[in-house]
Amino acid sequence: MADKTAHNLTSDLEEGLNRRSFVKYGLGVGKAVFIGGLLVGNFTGCTTVSKKSRDTKSGRKKDIKLAHITDTHVTFTGKNGTALKEESFNIFRDVIAQVNDMPDIDCILFGGDNINNTDPGTKGFDEFMNIMSSVKVPYFAQFGNREVSPIPPGIALSKKQYAEKMKGHGLDLAKYSWSISPVPGLRILGLDTTIEGHDNGEIPEDGLKWLKKEIAKYPNDIIVTLSHHLLLPTWGNRDIQKWEKKYLLKDHQKVNTILENSPQVKACLMGHHHVSKVQTIAGLHYIASPATVQYPHAFRTITINKNEARLEFHQVRDQRIIKLGKHHLLTSKNAEEYAGGSAAETLAYCHGSKEDNDATLKFR
Repeated sequence: MADKTAHNLTSDLEEGLNRRSFVKYGLGVGKAVFIGGLLVGNFTGCTTVSKKSRDTKSGRKKDIKLAHITDTHVTFTGKNGTALKEESFNIFRDVIAQVNDMPDIDCILFGGDNINNTDPGTKGFDEFMNIMSSVKVPYFAQFGNREVSPIPPGIALSKKQYAEKMKGHGLDLAKYSWSISPVPGLRILGLDTTIEGHDNGEIPEDGLKWLKKEIAKYPNDIIVTLSHHLLLPTWGNRDIQKWEKKYLLKDHQKVNTILENSPQVKACLMGHHHVSKVQTIAGLHYIASPATVQYPHAFRTITINKNEARLEFHQVRDQRIIKLGKHHLLTSKNAEEYAGGSAAETLAYCHGSKEDNDATLKFR
């Protein structure tokens, strides 16, 4: 479709439809529409649930509610450790059931390490998608180090195979960083920070050029980035070189300079380190979300309007899993490295404070 046609279609639709109805029209009745120059439609395995329209008074801005779910590490193989691999599918089923029970969720963002990628062939991925078949809202995914570094290589899914299977949910072949607008006025930039065969990450020069160009296209949108690796350390003044190498993006300072100098970028969603932490630099909110597979076994919902983002923290409902997760965390190498095995410090670090979990963040 030519640019002019796409522009006209978007304008005609937006004129007569509110934000939520606009998305419902495109995603719910089997049609594809262009939003912000990108094709948005009935993605594979994804429909839109019928919901009661909120805040329908003329001129009132709608809230947009996202679920940020990261580091689910679902797998049929492996034993419980810091990550409760044996419980991974039970945890994931509970998380998705909670999301399905929320009538106001607009879309789900998966922050990587969605599958542990240690199962032969597509076994783990197939069960992940089987659970996702109950989801009635759009969902979009970015790579984690596990998706690009199968164990053993050649047995589990490769990066290319995973992207192909997740086609239509952000990722696509040869399009590992992506830009989507789930509703007009909000743009999500999914940044591929992974290095095949390694746990740590970086964004190479061509990726930085893409990021600058993409941000510049949308000066009036609210932009939120989604990436796997940390863009800031979350462990405060502690000098933990092993963590810096493993969890922190190698070129994070270059990336952060771009983001902090772009006022339309309001928040950066991250995972990988399995902790809950919010930090604000130059008015930009860096939001590290916890893992579902490790204590605190939680995910976030983020409600966005033009002025702010409201964070809510949701844990798995099975208290047996919470108790088991605490036990394994406190006997882990990470606990020893962070706080010398101090139970209170380690649990508080991973769980996050109230300000990290249930907070209202004003936009710059």
